[in-house]
Amino acid sequence: MTPGLLGFSESALPTGAVRGLGWPAFGIVAALLLDRDPRSRLGRSFAALAAVPAVVAVAALLAPDERVGWSRLEHWWDRLGVTPVVATLAVIAWGVDRAADRMARRRLFWLVVCSAALVGTILVASVSAGPRGEAVVTTLGLWAVAGVVYRLVTIRELRPIDEPLVDVVIAAATVGCAAGVGTLVRIAGTRAGIPGPDVSGAFTAVVTAGLVIPAGLWLRRLFLQRRYGRGTLTAADVAQITSDLHTLTDARDLLGKAAAMVAAASGHRQIGLVLGPDAPDVPRHWVLYPLVVGGDRVGTAFLEPAHREGPEPRQQRIVAQLLPTVSLVAKAVSLAVEADHARRDVARQREAERARILGDLHDGLGPVLVGMSMRVRAELRQQPTPLLEAFASDLADCRSDLRRIVSGLTPSVLDDGDLTTALRRLIGSFAGHGPTVALDIRVNDNLAPEIAVAVYRSVAEGVTNALRHARAGQVSVKVHTVADGRVTVDVHDDGIGGPIVWGVGLSSLRRRAHDLGGTVRVAADHRAGTRLHLELPTRKLTT
Repeated sequence: MTPGLLGFSESALPTGAVRGLGWPAFGIVAALLLDRDPRSRLGRSFAALAAVPAVVAVAALLAPDERVGWSRLEHWWDRLGVTPVVATLAVIAWGVDRAADRMARRRLFWLVVCSAALVGTILVASVSAGPRGEAVVTTLGLWAVAGVVYRLVTIRELRPIDEPLVDVVIAAATVGCAAGVGTLVRIAGTRAGIPGPDVSGAFTAVVTAGLVIPAGLWLRRLFLQRRYGRGTLTAADVAQITSDLHTLTDARDLLGKAAAMVAAASGHRQIGLVLGPDAPDVPRHWVLYPLVVGGDRVGTAFLEPAHREGPEPRQQRIVAQLLPTVSLVAKAVSLAVEADHARRDVARQREAERARILGDLHDGLGPVLVGMSMRVRAELRQQPTPLLEAFASDLADCRSDLRRIVSGLTPSVLDDGDLTTALRRLIGSFAGHGPTVALDIRVNDNLAPEIAVAVYRSVAEGVTNALRHARAGQVSVKVHTVADGRVTVDVHDDGIGGPIVWGVGLSSLRRRAHDLGGTVRVAADHRAGTRLHLELPTRKLTT
């Protein structure tokens, strides 16, 4: 408004006035920035830049010059040239925050690009478009720079610098392919004398662009997926990650599965999950996310970002979206671990009770039966009678049963040899006591001790029941390690079958199998006999 107030008036808008129309944009941006933060250094700088036209007008009036009115103002604008624009960019650079972090560096980069584009455009316009064209370009450029700077200052996230370059390359390649194919069609149509070669070439260029654009978008999407991941978990990702969940014997393996899900969705190279309220010791540039359920910290997720300043905001959002699900997984795993520890405590107490019973049988009842047997045999040699002979035979059977019970409670043969040797000795102890027992064993040598004991006792229980109750002629015992990391036990007889009574032996076997993460089933049929089937994991349980 200063030139008009000071008497500059002409019918046509002169070049000097056009040049002054770009600077009010900085006043608008200054108002917005100072409204957000009254202490904004950039806002104050923009407020000063908005007064540039008035300063130039006042300087033109006060300077000694023969020119009058608008001609004097235009003379001063011409003398300054691009100096006000360059000074403006310097002031903006001073007002923008320093490149202290990744976002500030990106902001400064785009500011430099926009500034260079503005100066270059003004220089080109000054050569090719004349004074008035230069003034128009300067005006529009100042408005564009003011808007870009405001956007750069207020935006919270800036994409990496190479991503817009990828977009530019894809767009240029699409336009180039379309223009090349359209030009070839036009040349071919002109040489062939086809009517309207220009129309044919233009139509071909549009069709080519339409066919190339999906390929360009696919390449862009592939580039972003390699950097940030898919952003979400697809059905294929879930199927691949959870394909072997049924073979897991330790609940803590689920933590690795959950970490793989987060890595696939967010594009991180390495992600780990740990249980407990304490944070793990990781390098300083790693990022830690607490896993909280119901106000309690159940674990920590830690990840290694590709950049030492941390993950990109897009990756942070993806991880934040998945953290509640991962926290529930960590909570479930921690409960499973606690339940596993409780089962092992019960198993240890049960083993202690078995050891006490074993001591009572071995040190108490065993010597009593031996003494009674010796006295009966001594009396039988002096006065043989049918009653003493029957009594001596019953005592021998009782001692045999006691040895089998003691062997089932604590198979000491496993302390000195492997499971195969122990089972062969066990089957050999049943020889001469009824049916024929056949053993087929194919197991690995890496069975956990508690698994080997459970297998041994299941075979002892199954064969003993067949001898006592089934009236069987043959008993088949199969102990195999199957491909999914489990060991199976099958004890099958050809006896009379049911009914099945879950007494002390079978109930104890079922509890032991459950404590070890396995199952036991018993089926009976008067035509097919009785089958005991046991499945247990082969991996050693960790404490």
